[in-house]
Amino acid sequence: SGMFKPVPYKKGEKKSFVLPMPPPNVTGGLHMGHAMFVALQDILARYHRMKGEPTLWLPGTDHAGIATQLLVERALNAEGVSRYDLGRDKFLG
Repeated sequence: SGMFKPVPYKKGEKKSFVLPMPPPNVTGGLHMGHAMFVALQDILARYHRMKGEPTLWLPGTDHAGIATQLLVERALNAEGVSRYDLGRDKFLG
């Protein structure tokens, strides 16, 4: 079927090509940069698949931790609370 089938690598076999695909960031705003990286990732995935390499284009890798933290902190500040008031465990929990 051409679908990626993860199997342990054996010496002499073609190595798998894996490309993690980040999700949209927490702001939800998509822009030309998103379109460009998706197009480039699609090209890379298709290229490696055409070379006969087992290829996985994996969606969902988190890359938006800083943007997420910024928005959470803004929401807390609007309520008159800071992350320092909460402490690390409560802020992350």
